[in-house]
Amino acid sequence: MQFVPEVGDFAGAGRERCFNLPQTRSFMQALLENSSDKLLSAMPDVKTFERQLASLNDWWGKIALIGKINSHNVAATILDDMNQIQGKFGELQKKLTYNLLLENVQKLVLDNASKAQVAIDLLVRNLFERTADVGFLATDDDIRAFLSLAAPTAEQTAFIEDRLREYVKKYSVYDEILVLDTQGRVKAHLDKHNPVTVSSDPLISETLTGGAAYVETFRYSDLQPDRRHSLIYSCQITETNQRDSKLLGVLCLCFKFDDEMRGIFADLLGAGDDGILGVLGDDGRVIASSDELLLPVNTWSSVERSVRIARYHGAEYIINTRASNGYQGFRGLGWCGQMMTALNQAFSRDPMAAANQPDIMEQASSFPPELRDIRKASAAINDDLGLLVLNGQIASARKNAAEFMPVLEAIKQIGTDIASIFTASVNSLQQATVMSSHLNNAGFLASLAVDIMDRNLYERANDCRWWALTSAFRRHLAAGSPDAGQRREIADILQYINALYTVYTNLYVYDANGDIVAVSDPNQQALVGGRVGDDSGAVTALKCPDSQSYRVSPFARSALYAQRPTYIYNAAITDLADTTRVVGGIGIVFDSEPQFAAMLSDVLPRDEQGSPVAGCFALFADRQKRVIATAGDSDLGASELLDLDGACFRLPAGQRESRVVQYRERNYLLGSAVSKGYREYKVADGYVNDVIAFIFIPF
Repeated sequence: MQFVPEVGDFAGAGRERCFNLPQTRSFMQALLENSSDKLLSAMPDVKTFERQLASLNDWWGKIALIGKINSHNVAATILDDMNQIQGKFGELQKKLTYNLLLENVQKLVLDNASKAQVAIDLLVRNLFERTADVGFLATDDDIRAFLSLAAPTAEQTAFIEDRLREYVKKYSVYDEILVLDTQGRVKAHLDKHNPVTVSSDPLISETLTGGAAYVETFRYSDLQPDRRHSLIYSCQITETNQRDSKLLGVLCLCFKFDDEMRGIFADLLGAGDDGILGVLGDDGRVIASSDELLLPVNTWSSVERSVRIARYHGAEYIINTRASNGYQGFRGLGWCGQMMTALNQAFSRDPMAAANQPDIMEQASSFPPELRDIRKASAAINDDLGLLVLNGQIASARKNAAEFMPVLEAIKQIGTDIASIFTASVNSLQQATVMSSHLNNAGFLASLAVDIMDRNLYERANDCRWWALTSAFRRHLAAGSPDAGQRREIADILQYINALYTVYTNLYVYDANGDIVAVSDPNQQALVGGRVGDDSGAVTALKCPDSQSYRVSPFARSALYAQRPTYIYNAAITDLADTTRVVGGIGIVFDSEPQFAAMLSDVLPRDEQGSPVAGCFALFADRQKRVIATAGDSDLGASELLDLDGACFRLPAGQRESRVVQYRERNYLLGSAVSKGYREYKVADGYVNDVIAFIFIPF
């Protein structure tokens, strides 16, 4: 089924940008010109104001007519002047209705575009990690040795499948890994419910002959014949790392696409959100949907317009479509995020109104000046009407036209009522729409920041545990004190890994005594032979023979990170022959300063030029108020204390909130969110480390 665009094709709107959304008010105006009646019918609050004003205008006309018929003694100019004032109210009413429509639509477009943007960007960030995984795992010595065998035994196949199983225990985003020879024959794989033995999928020949570092494929594949679609990352397996090395086969990592999308949709759509969130392929085909009953997979949509109103299944929807911003140059397969909201549900009142902050809201630079002007103009017109009524009362008294007095009083009251409706409507929009939009946005940004952090550090926990299973590390450490050649081999492997995974400043291997055997960074060679620090996480890691266990240092200054604060992830290295015997460990030093700053910078609200909004800043902190990292206009540094009310640090894990605060004598919208983990990380692996993200937006 295909969406049929009806009206209002446009490309973005809003006073500021969020997640690099192009927003201009002119484009919203184009929508209103084409669709104002349709949008007005979907906004009950605006319709109520319209009806109230129409009723008062009708009553004004009737009273004026009565006055004209029964008050011949009063100058006609008074009634004419009153008609002019009524006309001014009428013109102002049109401006009010237009701006109420504009602000309500603008809020919806911004909120929905943010969800569509985040959905696709979170997915692309995740898939970027997969491109490194497949390239690294394809160079695994055990897999290479296995494929070099002419006729592997059942025992040898079981060994390699156990190794793949260990990999998926760490990198739980995969549901199948396949090792194939150059003829497409499956030599080993994980999913025993998968009946595949040989594949004719073109991705195999493309991977073997295409020359790319990896191949990314999303569609039906006979590699997973029981699945409606598969997202597969494939890479050549070669005999060595040399450019012209002999081809041995193909490695395929099958990503849990549907599972991942369910998690993203659940995070972005609240319990009361009636919208539908989806992901579109580059051809406009729906490949994931938060509600497959209403928006089935393989439905077709348009990817040519960012926002539009369209009819679908007999109802009209506002549809926001966002292309990915990419991550470190990676954009995947050109997919888009899409958010759909039915017009008849789109403009229900948001419960998060800021009724307790009228003074702050009145001063807010983000409050539309047009609405401020309307409120002031209605008060000024009503003042003019009051003077005119007073003149009419004087004139009536002079001419003994007592019958005109009730007419004047009635019109004066109508003017007061009209001005009150103008004020009430503007205040309502100010509190329930504009303010709640900013508050929701601040909380959403904070939640996004800490989610990005959890997802990133999930990969770090995976990396240290997988690299600890490197056979060369296990052999050399199990044999006793490694000799110079063995240390060099360990160092070479660490350097190769570190070149692929640049989020680390150093990787190091230590023996069972905690003495460093080798490092990845030649500039830190002086560390070799020294003892790992007690606060590095190594001491407890050496007590954990379980291959699923890992340990993380406190976020503290470390000599391993040039006396700057960071996290160090550790895992035990065990004997190949006796996996209960710990022979050493691996430590990986996360490059926290630039990595955390980049995560926070990515979620700062942006102006129309793409720069962070002046005065905004974001930070990560722990429950003891210690700052972990900052970005934007903040003068705080890592390990300093954040001077906020203690309640901000007692928010439960996985929760977020927004409020208006005064910080250092300036008003801010403050969004905060506490980490909840990702998959098993911080959820079911025993690691507890609550981090709170804060977003400060000057207000």
